[in-house]
Amino acid sequence: MSSTSEPLPLYLTSQFFRRSLEHGLQQQDIKVLDVQLTDLTRGGENYCSNIYRAHIKYQTTDRQLIECSLIVKCMPPEKQAILSRLHIYNKETIFYMHIKPKLEALMWGVKDSEEPWILGAKHYYSTTQPEQTMIFEDLCCDGYQLKCRQLGLDAAHALLVMRKLAQYHALTMVMAENEPETIIDRYPFGLLHMDAIKSEPFKLLFGTQLLKLAALINDCDGFGPITRKLYRYHEHFTERVLKSVYPLRGAYNVLNHGDLWVNNIFFKYDEQYKVQNVRIIDFQLCFYGSLGFDINYFLNTSLELDVLRTQRQELIDAYYDALVDSLKQLPWSKPLPEYEEIMAEIRAREAYGFFVAFGFFPLMSMIGVDSEDNSLKNFHDEEFARQKVQLMFEGNARTLESLKFTLKRLDDLQVFD
Repeated sequence: MSSTSEPLPLYLTSQFFRRSLEHGLQQQDIKVLDVQLTDLTRGGENYCSNIYRAHIKYQTTDRQLIECSLIVKCMPPEKQAILSRLHIYNKETIFYMHIKPKLEALMWGVKDSEEPWILGAKHYYSTTQPEQTMIFEDLCCDGYQLKCRQLGLDAAHALLVMRKLAQYHALTMVMAENEPETIIDRYPFGLLHMDAIKSEPFKLLFGTQLLKLAALINDCDGFGPITRKLYRYHEHFTERVLKSVYPLRGAYNVLNHGDLWVNNIFFKYDEQYKVQNVRIIDFQLCFYGSLGFDINYFLNTSLELDVLRTQRQELIDAYYDALVDSLKQLPWSKPLPEYEEIMAEIRAREAYGFFVAFGFFPLMSMIGVDSEDNSLKNFHDEEFARQKVQLMFEGNARTLESLKFTLKRLDDLQVFD
């Protein structure tokens, strides 16, 4: 049944996939003939779950033989313990079962296109027995691909993401107005929960990363004053991070994705390998708050260095245009946001963008061989974390160069003052 040598969950049986297919396809009496599992879990990429691809051969009730591929997302207790307060399984299951279908239906009704508007992968099945598990379509079967997290996205890919993000945000604004109990009440916080920020392991890991960044840029011409500001930031680390995140609400609030970076975005291409479409996955860290969170998160984690330097504002402008265009077509009853209002929302979360830049981005951009043993559990070991911080900033040249640009830009905005 398996094409890997690693131990696989024993409950991923033919019977399990029969239930998954019948639920996802809304069919009965499916007969699973064969299942081949491949372990896709990678250190440094799958911190909250284990990922498998299931290649399935099955027979329908009218005896038609079909082959398909599904993605299995398992959330074992050992990976959930540290993040248990976030309730990520419940958040993601509710999103895929009760929010995503409504968002897509809402956009289908107004979008002038031959193609239906689709946000992400189709959800087939969720269960908590014997452990939290979700089943999705395999986007790769429809020609979708991931880009390289170490390099980031070029302008064409990033523009596509920003427009998709704006459409998604507009849809959640409309849904929050009409179903606040679904959008607002169920998603009160994201990854940076207040209790997590106040914890010692949080300050140990991310505070160490900040000090490492300060030490590295201290050797660079023109960064002396910024270095001193970073050391002052560290003296009040917990308070500064809390202030960058809370309060979550702003003037324009959306259901933030919460983890929008290269590895959660799939792209599809035409015959000339020109990017045509985008799908977004992993909605386990959603939270309701200012749209500035998602924008700053994506811009600080997912762009090629040259795009970050030269086209950041162009990407924001594309986001604004798509947001307003979508709200005009949707049943949005409030005044449309002005350009300066959206810019103010983004600027208000620049300090959050700074935390993402030094806290998450170096982890995300690590060279593969350096991140193979990365896990939330391992990072709780002080010596392990210290060694990894060294590799985070020095293994990939893009990381430090991107951070140097970001530090200069944020210093000009007086974010560190």
